Amino acid sequence: MNSLLCNWFDDWGRTIRNGLGNTWMIIFIVAFVSIALCLLISIFKASVNKTKFVIKWGQIIFFIIFVLFAIWFLIIL
Repeated sequence: MNSLLCNWFDDWGRTIRNGLGNTWMIIFIVAFVSIALCLLISIFKASVNKTKFVIKWGQIIFFIIFVLFAIWFLIIL
């Protein structure tokens, strides 16, 4: 049995796909992946060549959000 939250995400995903179309879905996937890669690179640059390991929590949280959006749009497509 699926939960109501899963059904809500499925319905919302179908509505977004019907509203945007396949081309815009691909554009959004590329945009989310690009932003996630830029964030990942900046996270790695912050800790390279430093004696102390630096964690940028804000960038890590935004990285996770953009990766999840990219995966969600891939599943919808």
